[in-house]
Amino acid sequence: MPRPTNPTRPWLERARTHPREAIALAVAALLLLGLAVLYAVAGREADARKSLEARQFESATQDWLAHEKNISEFRTALQAGQVAAVGLPKAQPGLLLYTLKDGQRASATMPGCSATGCAGSAMDKLLDDSARAGFALVSVDIDPRSGRRRLLDLVDGLVPPVLLLGAVVVALLMAQRLQSGMGGAASKLAVRPDTHFGDVIGSDEAKAALNRVKAFLHDPTQYARLGATAPRGVLLVGPPGTGKTLLARALAGESQANFIAVDGSYFTAMFYGAGVAKVKELFKLARASAPCVLFIDEVDGIGRRSHGGQGGAPESELNRIINRVLVEMDGFEAMDNVVVVGATNHEDNVDEAMRRPGRFDMLVRLTPPTLPERQRLFERCIGKLAHDGSADTAALARLSAGMTPAEIANTVNKAASSAAEAGALNVSAEHFQRALETHQLGGEVSAIKALFTDDTRERLAFHEAGHALVGHWLKLGAVERVTIEPRGRALGVTYITRDTEDPLFQQAELTSRLAMMLGGREAELLVLGSVSSGASDDLKRASQLAIDMVGTLGFSRSFGLLSVAGVPKELLGPDIQAAVLQEARALLEQAQARCQALLLSRRAQLDALAQALLQREVLAGAELKALLDGADPGAQAPCRVAVEARAEADAVA
Repeated sequence: MPRPTNPTRPWLERARTHPREAIALAVAALLLLGLAVLYAVAGREADARKSLEARQFESATQDWLAHEKNISEFRTALQAGQVAAVGLPKAQPGLLLYTLKDGQRASATMPGCSATGCAGSAMDKLLDDSARAGFALVSVDIDPRSGRRRLLDLVDGLVPPVLLLGAVVVALLMAQRLQSGMGGAASKLAVRPDTHFGDVIGSDEAKAALNRVKAFLHDPTQYARLGATAPRGVLLVGPPGTGKTLLARALAGESQANFIAVDGSYFTAMFYGAGVAKVKELFKLARASAPCVLFIDEVDGIGRRSHGGQGGAPESELNRIINRVLVEMDGFEAMDNVVVVGATNHEDNVDEAMRRPGRFDMLVRLTPPTLPERQRLFERCIGKLAHDGSADTAALARLSAGMTPAEIANTVNKAASSAAEAGALNVSAEHFQRALETHQLGGEVSAIKALFTDDTRERLAFHEAGHALVGHWLKLGAVERVTIEPRGRALGVTYITRDTEDPLFQQAELTSRLAMMLGGREAELLVLGSVSSGASDDLKRASQLAIDMVGTLGFSRSFGLLSVAGVPKELLGPDIQAAVLQEARALLEQAQARCQALLLSRRAQLDALAQALLQREVLAGAELKALLDGADPGAQAPCRVAVEARAEADAVA
């Protein structure tokens, strides 16, 4: 038979194990008991000092309050000498409790009294009446209210402060909940994505580097068995829109790991110390969700630790947040199976302590997609639309050099939006070309177009025709599109794509570029006999290129192998500067002569191309190629403007 348990045993055990708590509780209990005894003794002493009549009034107050009489009856009894005792409650001025000589008990209310007293009323004569009639007049401590009335008054007095206190407590709890991140983005994004490396077009070098992290997340025991240190952090560096977030999700999907995504601003908080609490909670959640990829976008938002103490509390809080992140990353165990992936556009803004080995062990750089990758991106984005199949993704890829995956997706979406606004059933190649042109030139067709005079349109047509013709016959690449529609700051544009995306430029190609840049101005001069301010940007860029060829690229006869860019500034005297400018000018004059000779020999094609631009304003495709080659293009449908492949010198206006 089981032995009965002693209910006090747990308390005794707790008292033995925590003697300080037991002593504190005993002292508090003794203090409360002593205070209660003191109040009881003080109450008995106060009652002993009161008169018999006062104690009678206070002991059975309801016997008087239950028989309320009119004040006139009290005055009648007073004049008749029937009053034996009168009690005046302190809590309610004007209230009378009186006892008649025959033992009757009653109460009455004297008019003319207020909450502050009864001065100037009939109550002033009661003392004289008491001395004259010989009845007892005493002051009593009673509460004349009924029990329910006292309860209602208590509730009325407590409700406003309780509501105010509750509102303050709720506001503080909500603020603390928001600041600590409970129920926020971090806890909701602990998901397992279905994105894989195959869903990421391009970034092959980055994906190859992340395979090491994938191997660790798949089998961390292999690292631990060999004594190798598993990767703890990966820093993704690249321009905006290159797919850093998508690549981090793909890493989690490939590794069959959970994915938690926040940004650098997640750690900042309004309350001092809340940011550090967020860091602790986030890393605690990551460990609980292992295997896990913890992605911190815009990690440079945390910044770098500062020294000197000039920033006050915000600066100190930021330093503490960074320190806490470093401590958490250092605290990863070999089997925690958590990898932190940070993404930034500004590598230099990330604290040096975070970039050292042992924290962000791996640096992965992302670059804009190459020509084949851009074509695949266009194919994927266009494949999601209702299109008519006329889009040439290869041409779109050539015309979008330097664009990121995000920019390509946005351009395709812009084309679909334009088609929807126009009420088209499908998205056509025209919509894609217009969207690409809008992105490259920074706007829709300008309203200044309506202000063009016939002379201005003619000058623009010959200007752009000169650029296109010189670029085509000097074999600088494919002339994709020519337009005299104003967009952004350009009144007209000729787009030329190189045959390859080779980063190296030969001297012959750059010399031909100089001639192509001057083609618009020389066409105006040849046909119209004068030039305009429209060639100012051409001259500026041509001059810059000529100076670079002479002073930096080594294409100089005067300086030979000497690069002016490598000469200290104190050695660059006026004679060297003059020599650079003189040889650059000679290059421009040679390019000008070459351009003039070509335009003069191709005058008929120049006129035909300009007339076609005046009629349709934009030329592209087979019609443009036929005009440039000197063939009869025949009747052609209107076309739109292309986008240039190289940003540095191909766009000429």
